[in-house]
Amino acid sequence: MDLLDTYYRAFKDYRKETLKSNVCERDRRAVINSNVEQDKLESTKYTVTIAEDWIKAIEDGLKFVEQAVGEERQFIRTNGEVVPIEKIRKISKDSVVHLAKHSDMITHLPEEEGDTIVPDQLYMVEKLSDYAVYENRFLYMMLCYIKNFIEYRLEKIDNLRRSYVGDMSISKKIVAKKRTLKIEMQVLEERADNPYPIPDEGCDKLVRRISDCREIINSLLNTDLMQQVAKSPMIKPPIVKTNVLKMNNNFKNALALYDYIASYKGDGFSYEEVKFNFAPYSEALADEIAESANLITFISYKAGNKLDEELEINYREEESRRKAEAEAKLVQQLARLKKRASESGKSLEEYMLVLERRNRHLEKDSEELANIKLQMQRLLRQVEELNGEKEELNRRIGELQHTIEQKEDEIAELKQKYIEDMAAIKREHEAQIAQLTQDRDSLLESVKAEYADQMTATINSYEAQAGELTGQLNDANARYSQAVTDCERRLSEMQFAMTDYENEKKRLTDELEARLRQMEENCNGAVSAEQARFETMKVGYEKQIEELKEKAAFVRGELDGIRIQQGKISPSTDYTSRDRFTELEEEYEAFQKFFKQQWEMTKKEIRKTLLWTKDEKKKRNG
Repeated sequence: MDLLDTYYRAFKDYRKETLKSNVCERDRRAVINSNVEQDKLESTKYTVTIAEDWIKAIEDGLKFVEQAVGEERQFIRTNGEVVPIEKIRKISKDSVVHLAKHSDMITHLPEEEGDTIVPDQLYMVEKLSDYAVYENRFLYMMLCYIKNFIEYRLEKIDNLRRSYVGDMSISKKIVAKKRTLKIEMQVLEERADNPYPIPDEGCDKLVRRISDCREIINSLLNTDLMQQVAKSPMIKPPIVKTNVLKMNNNFKNALALYDYIASYKGDGFSYEEVKFNFAPYSEALADEIAESANLITFISYKAGNKLDEELEINYREEESRRKAEAEAKLVQQLARLKKRASESGKSLEEYMLVLERRNRHLEKDSEELANIKLQMQRLLRQVEELNGEKEELNRRIGELQHTIEQKEDEIAELKQKYIEDMAAIKREHEAQIAQLTQDRDSLLESVKAEYADQMTATINSYEAQAGELTGQLNDANARYSQAVTDCERRLSEMQFAMTDYENEKKRLTDELEARLRQMEENCNGAVSAEQARFETMKVGYEKQIEELKEKAAFVRGELDGIRIQQGKISPSTDYTSRDRFTELEEEYEAFQKFFKQQWEMTKKEIRKTLLWTKDEKKKRNG
């Protein structure tokens, strides 16, 4: 049983007891009528509007993707090796071609002239089908990409449609003679699994279409071809547009689908928040909320007075009383049954069977009656909805009828105007046709006469030109013969010149190669000298950098020493990091080096001073 059904059944059973009590009804009325203006109950749901363009694009593109997967494109990978003749199972064309190129594999000649030549080794070719062609790998990558595209949006849409936020609060204060009850209750519920979204048939159809596309993609990814391709590394954009992707209709449309999805911007859907306000409460809702408030009050009072044991005893006594009362009623019913059985002339068992059959009929009738009542309630709700829709449709029909009448009047006016315009145009057209016919006849006669004169003149002109062209053709043939003779002579001269050119070219080439070798040797020597100079400068610069680093570390150490003397620095966690502690070590090493050098110099100065003092004393004493 669903959880909601369980709670509903338990609440109905609870109310069966409280509805019989006048005191409970009085308490509920007191809660209902108190501070009604502060009652609040709002529910928030979401309606989703899905754009159909990307769904249709995927549906249309998947047809071509299915056909492209069905082609199962492959290439044959050839592996060959030379093996002993005993292991050869089948001789192919490649084996014969290889043997013709490697006759050294034939080491034994036949004993007789007609015997077959048998080589010791032979080239064996193994051809394997490989489905990991670029086009199949593109299909696999595209299917994975579109699957993620769909699942991301489908999850977002489902979460929005199944989101529910319920916000309810009541503030009640009931003052009686010996009792003051103050109820402050707030319920804020947020759910992402609401099974009762706002009905939207259009959205449901689009969601089913999206789910169908996802199922098609999953089925394509589970084909043997895609399972084989999945073992190869997945390709990454940009896509190389091979001839198959550009020319094959299925792959071309699959590439167009990928380009569309890859360039698609936005979520492909929009949503709107819808709030439902149930305040002020209906009578039934207010009564149920008051019932729950009284239940909470009872639980608090029971726990505050530790009445569990006493109430349990009272409960068992009441149950015993009700059980005894029920047994007494049963005894009375049995007595009445015995009396009716004796009056009917039947035995008690026969009379009980008749009653059981009648009870079953009554139970069946009651169940059917309850179902009919539920159906009647549903039908009544549907009738109310249909009446509302009918009123809206009647209103829209009235508006449309008014619009139709206006349009009919406009159409009648346009029709009359069209008839008048067409009549005027027809008259004008007929007049123009008559005039054009007359002009055509006169123009045709004049053109015929003019054409006849032109044809005569043209024929005479062509005959004169033909005579001239015949003479020019004879002259051109003579010039052509002379030009052929001149070309042959010049060709022989050019051949001699080409021979001289090739010799000069060879001499210059040898000279340039010698000079180039000399330049390479000179350059190599210069580069070596420059590299040696650079290494010397590099060593000097590195030495200067080390000295500057030591000076910087010493200055930092001297600065830290001054800060320590001034009490502005003390050991802390600031120097526990790796970089900071490394700087501290460098400062310490620089100071040690400085101290060592300074101490050497100081010792020398001390020795000089002591020696000078001794010499001065000797001079004074002497």
